Parts: sequence; structure tokens; C-alpha cells
Amino acid sequence: GISNYEDAVSVMEQTKCHAVMAATGYLGNHRCFDMKSVEPEYLALEYLDSAEQYPPPSYLYIQKHLRWIFRDTLQPKNDPCFDKRDYSDYRVKLLSFLVRPYLRSIEQYRLFVALYVKLSSDEKYNQAPASIRHLIDDVTFGSVKKAGKIIRYVKD
Repeated sequence: GISNYEDAVSVMEQTKCHAVMAATGYLGNHRCFDMKSVEPEYLALEYLDSAEQYPPPSYLYIQKHLRWIFRDTLQPKNDPCFDKRDYSDYRVKLLSFLVRPYLRSIEQYRLFVALYVKLSSDEKYNQAPASIRHLIDDVTFGSVKKAGKIIRYVKD
């Protein structure tokens, strides 16, 4: 499929078509036609801002979209050391955690992004998006889960 500008140009030149469709490419990177690379944590936070402003019909839409955004990072295809059955790998834990049914709020998903940054690398930690920097030090799998209980309690 079409996942970046170069793919689109190449297909258009080869087929002499006037346009291309990039639906799947946009799921993983809604900036796929920008000429620069954007880290998944920034893409995820932009998406969450949009989802907060224009709520989808169900939290499952958010969950699925975040899986697309983080797919290449949390489930790398070309990493011979990656084993999706190795639960000691933070990437396996995060990908599995993202599909838990108790993750239902924008705040929980923001905390998930903060947890991703915290567990990823020192470089990501030092270059964390400003909007979640204050969350990173204290976030844990448990605090993400509990955030949903607090939010549901407040709503009732």
C-alpha cells in the first residue's frame, strides 16, 4: 500500500494515474505525506487531541488507531532479536496492554503514551512531548489502569 509521498509518486508514475488512495498508510501515520519523519508518540498525542475534540463512536476506534500508530515500533518486522512471546520485552507488554478492555478514556491513552516514552529509551525520555512530560516519571501500568476507575467514578 501507499505509506509515504515517495510511494504515491512512484505508483502514479508507473501507472500514469491521476491519484492514489492511502487509507492504510494514514492509519499508521496521519502525516505520511509530510517530507519528514514523526515519532509515534507525537502522532499518538496529535490523534488523541483530535479524538478529544471529535470523539469517535467508541473507545475501540482509539485503541485500534493507536495500535496502527505504534505497530512498527512495538512489533518490529526486521528486528531478529524481537520475540512476540517474550513478555519481558517492554514492547510486547505495551502492545498487549493497549488492547485491554479497561483502557477507555483519552486520559488513559495519554498515560499509555507517557508509559511508552518512559520505557522506550533515555533519548525518547529526554525529548518527550511537553504535554506529557509531567506524567512520565510517575506512570506505571497500574496507574494507567487506575486512571480509568477514577474517571468512571467521577462521571457517576
